[in-house]
Amino acid sequence: RVLAHWLERHDEWRDARSRYATASAYQNRYETDRLVGAANMFDIMPVAAFPAVAPLSPELEKERDAARKAFKALPSSPERNSVLNPLGRIGKPTLKRKIRSRVKLITDLVGAQFPELELVTDQAVDCRNFYVHGTPGKFDYGTHSDQTTFFTDTLEFVFAAADLIDAGWDIAEWIKEGTTMSHPFGQYRVGYAGRLAELKKLL
Repeated sequence: RVLAHWLERHDEWRDARSRYATASAYQNRYETDRLVGAANMFDIMPVAAFPAVAPLSPELEKERDAARKAFKALPSSPERNSVLNPLGRIGKPTLKRKIRSRVKLITDLVGAQFPELELVTDQAVDCRNFYVHGTPGKFDYGTHSDQTTFFTDTLEFVFAAADLIDAGWDIAEWIKEGTTMSHPFGQYRVGYAGRLAELKKLL
């Protein structure tokens, strides 16, 4: 039943799921590109996978439009575009917000097993932003490469587990069972508390 529901959506989800399949092929090898790809899976998911964003207030919409008009009138330059691009994204879900909505599918059912999962995914996006945009993080990712691995595992777990929950998978029943840790989900579940504690020490 779960597989049938999962396959029903495959055409829409093909691009995002193919990124997950690519990540899985790395197995126990972790590189920066794997982390970036794991974050990008959420950006190319179908729009219907996320809750609708609340409309902007009339005041904010007015000021956004005025700012866009003012910057569009300027000669084209990288600096001008670096302002126009974020203005165009106002009112659209950010990457963190997209991932949080998928996290909620998991924590609504088994939140006690994965406390502060949103904290981890937010930090994962900050780490991704460092490697993509150079935005400084809260600690040195190169020195603490084990955290980059944790972030990658977290994004991959959230993506796949939420996808299966959408298809009807009973994650709460899975939590009740033991694990041999032969599957990435089991490894993630068993190691989560210790890895979260290490992250919080750094923060």
